[in-house]
Amino acid sequence: MKRLLCFAAYLALVFTGCSTLMDKSGRVLDGSALGKKELSLYRTEGKDRAEVRVLRLGDGEETLAVTSGAYPGLRLQGTPPGPDGVFDLTELEFLSSHVQGWNEFTIGLLGTACFSVKDGTGELSFERPAERVQIVKGEIRLKSRRIGGDQALQALRNRRERILALTEWMHSRLPDGDLVFKDQKEFENYWKPRLFPELVSKKKRPPEWTGSAGRQVRADSVKWNRDYTEILFPEELWELRNSGAMLRDWEEALAWIYLEYSWDSVFSSLNGITLKKIK
Repeated sequence: MKRLLCFAAYLALVFTGCSTLMDKSGRVLDGSALGKKELSLYRTEGKDRAEVRVLRLGDGEETLAVTSGAYPGLRLQGTPPGPDGVFDLTELEFLSSHVQGWNEFTIGLLGTACFSVKDGTGELSFERPAERVQIVKGEIRLKSRRIGGDQALQALRNRRERILALTEWMHSRLPDGDLVFKDQKEFENYWKPRLFPELVSKKKRPPEWTGSAGRQVRADSVKWNRDYTEILFPEELWELRNSGAMLRDWEEALAWIYLEYSWDSVFSSLNGITLKKIK
């Protein structure tokens, strides 16, 4: 009986800890874990629901936060709307998780939007996508290592430069118009065979694949086909692919790559939407 009681107490402790962790993770999105009080909440219906919150910060200032189910981990923040509904976008907060950890950062934004409210219904609109400035803070978790401060800031900024170079090339590969993907999985299924044909089945490899008999270089336990690299990619991306850095970015920051690629689509998906007041 004593053993049973001890085991029951252990389970209670484990599940309480898990519940607390899940609660904290959920509260990151609505701001309460960061000392922010939710003053009002507006929400769309459907699977990829968008939400607009008005939050009061710990210092008494108010902010507006926009999230979208289509882009998990993303939050756009701005000033409180004026009488005409216009507000300034100030920053983006993003959490990108992977099997071995996560990347979390805040990046400054320049732009305006409008959130007008009438009879308990809000309408959100953007004239154009916001301009991204620079990552101003962030943290990294990789396996058991947690990195913060200047070290994380530099690593995140370096990764962003690589991601921007990659997504710029992706857009350049589509001269007849950019592909719009319905979700991250569709994005992954399209681009992974083109970026890393060495890691997919033969039937999924692109026409440019030169076979495995060409010049090779080994990095991160993969024999990279240098001939394919130089045929398909611009010179500034050769070292990134051949060194395995591109693969590490893909494995550790796929959601981030998808976000950067889909930047214009983020705003077009939120433009003109109608949200009902929940709180």
